[in-house]
Amino acid sequence: MFCPKCGRGEQETDSYCRSCGEFLTDISSRPSLMNRVLGISNPEKQLNLTLMIDLATAIVSGFLLFSMMGYFDAVEDKTGVPTSRMVYVLYVFLGFVSVWQLFSFTIGTTFKKKLSASRRAHLQAKSQSAQALPPAVDEDVIPITITEQTTRQLDKVPK
Repeated sequence: MFCPKCGRGEQETDSYCRSCGEFLTDISSRPSLMNRVLGISNPEKQLNLTLMIDLATAIVSGFLLFSMMGYFDAVEDKTGVPTSRMVYVLYVFLGFVSVWQLFSFTIGTTFKKKLSASRRAHLQAKSQSAQALPPAVDEDVIPITITEQTTRQLDKVPK
């Protein structure tokens, strides 16, 4: 596989590029919903989008819950008509949605920390492997052997 960002070849799919660090996915094998609809193939970008959606949903459902509670309590105080049981079911539902989305957001942030730690470890391992071999020193070169000298002299003899 080739990296779409830097063009380096012979890479493994579902891993990071050894040259630039871009996440590589094989779009033709199993595209996800986010990849097909939004064109997001990087797991970090997918996670960021999911976290934003989770947080926005939690905030909106919490806001709706407290707004409805205030409205229906005020109507009951003014008119004296009791609130319908269906409204209480809606309160419970919105409360569960808020809690569920906040729970999903906290799990997602934990996963994001693990994902970025994994990427840092991958890039650190890449930089360590690039520094694994010391530069060549000319003093450590082995002199030409007798066999190599003889072979070179034989190559010079006309046939």
